[in-house]
Amino acid sequence: MTILSVSTSDLRKLSEAIKIKEDLLHLVWKLKKFDFNHLKTTEGQDITINKFGFHNHNAGPDFLNGEVTIGDTKWVGHIEMHINASEWKDHKHHLDKAYNNVILHVVYQNDAIIYNENGQTIPTIILQDRISDHTLANYENLSQNLDWIPCAKSMHKVDSGKFQMFLEKVLIERLEDKCLRVMDILDHNMNDWEDTLYKLLSKYLGLKVNASAFEQLAHVTPYKILKKVSSNLNRTEALLLGQSGLLSESNDPYVSQLYMEYVHLQTKYDLIPMTGVEWKFARLRPANFPTIRMAQLAMMYHYNPQLFSKIMAAESIADIRKLLDVKASEYWDTHYIPGKESEQKIKKIGLLTQDLIIINVIIPLLFSYGIRLSDARYKENAIDILRALKSENNAIIRKWKSIGVESESAYESQALLQLKNQYCNQFKCLSCHAGQEILFS
Repeated sequence: MTILSVSTSDLRKLSEAIKIKEDLLHLVWKLKKFDFNHLKTTEGQDITINKFGFHNHNAGPDFLNGEVTIGDTKWVGHIEMHINASEWKDHKHHLDKAYNNVILHVVYQNDAIIYNENGQTIPTIILQDRISDHTLANYENLSQNLDWIPCAKSMHKVDSGKFQMFLEKVLIERLEDKCLRVMDILDHNMNDWEDTLYKLLSKYLGLKVNASAFEQLAHVTPYKILKKVSSNLNRTEALLLGQSGLLSESNDPYVSQLYMEYVHLQTKYDLIPMTGVEWKFARLRPANFPTIRMAQLAMMYHYNPQLFSKIMAAESIADIRKLLDVKASEYWDTHYIPGKESEQKIKKIGLLTQDLIIINVIIPLLFSYGIRLSDARYKENAIDILRALKSENNAIIRKWKSIGVESESAYESQALLQLKNQYCNQFKCLSCHAGQEILFS
């Protein structure tokens, strides 16, 4: 039996057992989705809400700069909310000067008389009987639903146009989250954008399986040294493979040459290589072996040692793809592992990997560059590129499609990934447009 099929009286009893969270009070207050007719304080005084205030997401009262009229007196100040009135004292607001300007306490249940730091009682209103049974039922459904996402069976109720507008907000959140990683690297390398690109590019060439190992490789192989040797392709390969710990003496003439070159570089630059055990080959397609990725990275920097500058100068996705469209040197046409011959195949960076790099490296860099320079053109360019790229095709995006949410571009797929990971998985339904629309439908 679904919640919506029970009687109104039973539903009210059920609503009292629902574990109401404060975010529901915030939302019904902000959207004015409660009955505020003939509103009275707990002391029986008539109260009118003139201004509901601005939602405060930082420390302090929940809504700032509200305005209420109690009896014949107008009050201007802040509004605080709790499920139980006693939480005011539990949170020690009665000892905090920041709450002395609270003019109204909004609670779901009134289980205590509360005071501010000056010993003054705070006018209180109760929402327990002012939120509709229907809203509470929808809230219960969202809270208890164990489907892939809480609203999986209700997405058909959501206005697609408004949902798309919400996805724009979610996409910007995702870009800003990714920018935190970029900014962290910049803060540690004195704003060296070329070095930042090198570190991020190394990580994403390794895919998920070898991402951490490639991050370590970029750490033990400084960009300034890579740039110095990049004019010589063999030397560049020797540097990366040697530092990875995957290069050793061999009867293979090419590998032997790389090894001798690396020994010279190691002595010259006082390099400390990785042990080699960090790398994973099992269950990887040979084209994604870390040795192949290192050879491709070497070729990329051999052609463009100042790759970041070239990317910033690119005028189209086609221009960016040209910079990423490289193949490993000729030796790797017949090898996946140093010294071990294989069937001939050119080892190019494929379109899917290029898209991965554009989405996860170049877009965040462009967006971060726009933030650092306070130049919106770079941020807009990043978003335009996402709109022009095809949607990603992974398990999450396919699942969204199965419940009727299509994704045509990387702009949409990136937003849907953010929505799933940062909203749905965290049960932040009331912060999501879809959840809000379903709640009040």
